[in-house]
This record gives sequence, structure tokens and C-alpha cells, in this order.
Amino acid sequence: MKSVQPNKVALVTGGASGIGLGITRRLARDGAAIGIVDFDSVALEQAVEQLRSDGHAVHGAAADVGVTSDVERAIQEIEGALGPVDVLVNNAGIWVIKPYVMATDEDFQRQMTTNVYGTHLFMSRVLPGMIERGRGAIINISSVAALHYTVPHAVYAASKAAVIALTRDVAFEVAPFGVRVNSIAPGLIAVDKVLAQLNGDDDHLDERTDFHPVGWGRPEDIANVVAFLASEEARFVIGTNLPVAGGSDLLVAMAAAEVGELLAPARTAVAGSDG
Repeated sequence: MKSVQPNKVALVTGGASGIGLGITRRLARDGAAIGIVDFDSVALEQAVEQLRSDGHAVHGAAADVGVTSDVERAIQEIEGALGPVDVLVNNAGIWVIKPYVMATDEDFQRQMTTNVYGTHLFMSRVLPGMIERGRGAIINISSVAALHYTVPHAVYAASKAAVIALTRDVAFEVAPFGVRVNSIAPGLIAVDKVLAQLNGDDDHLDERTDFHPVGWGRPEDIANVVAFLASEEARFVIGTNLPVAGGSDLLVAMAAAEVGELLAPARTAVAGSDG
């Protein structure tokens, strides 16, 4: 059964690779016309060509989600080509892994701009139209990092916690107008970068550890939940942050050994700077 009604228009940020590409493929398969916004123009072109070759209606717009003029241009392009946006998926995000005491002001600004301000820009620009039409669904991608300690990226975690709060409050404000806003908190997902590090050897992705008790997730695992939240089947789901993390969200923190291994180089660097 298709979760998204045909003839709907879905805009996915960061939709040219990784989790975002999994989302665009699923929503396209469900019958939606797809607008993809991505900073990587090469990956964007490849994703658009792939979806078109599969017979889907798609339009790509290269843009930096943290730049107001880029966002407004991208939305205008996509709505001009496909029609008003019915489903918005704010998936674009960046992270910098380092202890907070080593994070620079630039690290902070980049992550907050992309992860929080970018989410705000797209929501604030498509919501008036959704409210006017009396329908719409917005799904923001947060992270389990917002729920508990995972790895040393405090700024990223804070940005994703902000996304959850923004989702909750906006959802309450716009629900009376027929617009549903929710977020998803992915856990460890085997995106292309992970597979590249494994040199194509994905035999270990299903191994169970203390931190990922059912192995790594796949982009499709997130995409399936996005499809549900975008559909009328989720009409009674509003302002929720839904972890899709294979159980990793149930832990207070990563296994001590894993954290220690990740932090060891940083601790050495900090200790060296004290001299």
C-alpha cells in the first residue's frame, strides 16, 4: 500500500545521498513528485537522473540550506516545476566530531546554521502555503544524539535538540490548520560514508554490540517512517520525536570502552596543549 497519495509534492533537503536519497526514493515510489535540495551539485544531478530514469517526476535545486536567498530560490524553483509543497522533509545536516573544549566558534556556527537555521528557513517558507491550503506534513530529522550522549559532538547534539524543540512547538501552533509536524531521531545508519570506510565489506553491519543491539540501520529504515509520517495514516501523530535507532536510543550513553577509544586522541591533544 502506498503511504503518500499520488500527485503530492515532497521536498527533501539533503536528498541526493545517504538517508536523504533513501527518503526521496521511497516517497517517489509511493507516487509523490520529488523536489531535491542539496549542496552537492554532482550528487544532486546523479540523484535526479536516477529518479527520472525510473519514471518519477523530480526537480533538483542546488542550494545551501543555511542561506536565505538559496532556500527561497530553491523553493520557488521546485514549486514552479512541480507545484506547491505538500510534504517537507528537513534532512540536511552536518556534524563535527570533537570534544566541546576543542570545538571552534566556526564549528558551532556551521552546525547551528545548517541544522537549526536551515530547518527554520524551509519550514517558515512553506508553512504559509500549507496553512492556506489546510493540509501539509513536515518531518524534521533530528538524532539520538539529542537524547543522550553518543560520541564527542556536543554542538551537533545541541543543534538536534533544538530541532526537536522547534518541531514540538511549531506542531502545536499549526495543528489547528491541518498541518502536521513531527521529527525522527535516527541512530546508527549505514550510509555511503560508512560503507566506504568498510571498503564494501558490509558483513559486519548486522553485528550486535552494546551500542547497536540489532546492528546498523539502513537509509530505508528511516525512509519507511518518513513515508508513514507523511501519510494520512499518521493524522493523529503531532509534535512527536520518534527514535528510529534499533535500540541505541535506550542507552544512557555509549559503552565506556567505545567512548574511551573515541576520546583518547582528543585527550592526548588537550593534555599536550596544557604544556
